[in-house]
Formats: sequence, C-alpha cells, structure tokens
Amino acid sequence: MAKEIFTGARARFFIDGVPIGYCAGVNGEEAIDYEPVQTLDFLQVREHVPVSYRASMSAAFFRLIGSSLKEYAGKEEDAGNLEIFPKFNNILTSGAMTAAIVENKSADGPRVIAQFQDVRAASKTFDVSSRGIVTENCSFVAINMFDESEIDI
Repeated sequence: MAKEIFTGARARFFIDGVPIGYCAGVNGEEAIDYEPVQTLDFLQVREHVPVSYRASMSAAFFRLIGSSLKEYAGKEEDAGNLEIFPKFNNILTSGAMTAAIVENKSADGPRVIAQFQDVRAASKTFDVSSRGIVTENCSFVAINMFDESEIDI
C-alpha cells in the first residue's frame, strides 16, 4: 500500500490549539547529546553515552499590521490575543505553550504530524525590504517533540 506524501499545502500550524493562519513555514528539531567514554590505555572510544535531549522549533510568520507576535490576533475569530512572544514585563511570568503541525487534508481527517510541548519563545527577528513581504521569524525552545508515531490518536 502506497503511503501519502505530507506537503506544506496540507499543513496547518497551531499554538495552544489556535490555528496560526498566517505562517509561512515551520522548522523543528530534536537533538540528543552524547559524551564519549574514553579509558586509559585504549585509543578508541568505548561507548557514547546520551547526556541530554533538546527540542526546538522556529516559525516564519507573515507580519500582520495590528497583530504583532506579542499580541497575535490572526485571522481566526477565536484567536483572542495570543501572546506568542512575551512582552518585556511578562518575560518572567509568561507560561509555556504547545505547538503542533497538523496534516489537514488526510483521508482519515486531521492528523498531528509533530507536537511540541512546553514551548517558550526564545528570539524574534524581522526583515523589511522595499519589495518583499515582511515576515517575523521566531525561534522557540521546547521540552519535548513527539511525532505521529508517539501521539495517541
């Protein structure tokens, strides 16, 4: 049986359950750090021991006038004012978020492809050029990332 190819045209990006309709792209990463076990009187590494796990993601948002990432209203009526990137006075008290990439046009209905838990915004950049669409690029740290093989449907 042939498998479906996942494409960006069928992807939706959600933060705290709110669809982020004006997102140009999302990148995600999981990383495991290993330390080599080296012993005396032996040139080769004996073993690589896992010592840490990290998850991170970044997203490129189209810059909407009147809807900054610090008070994102988006196009959805129920989006409210989602604080994707904390305002300066809220940095110490801002809570963690969840983020997900969902395959929207699957034959079986919407399916989560990647879910990031305990997400916090780490940095935000933007670029304004004379003949380009302005985007805000935001990077995030996360505690965990799960793909569809790890998520209970």
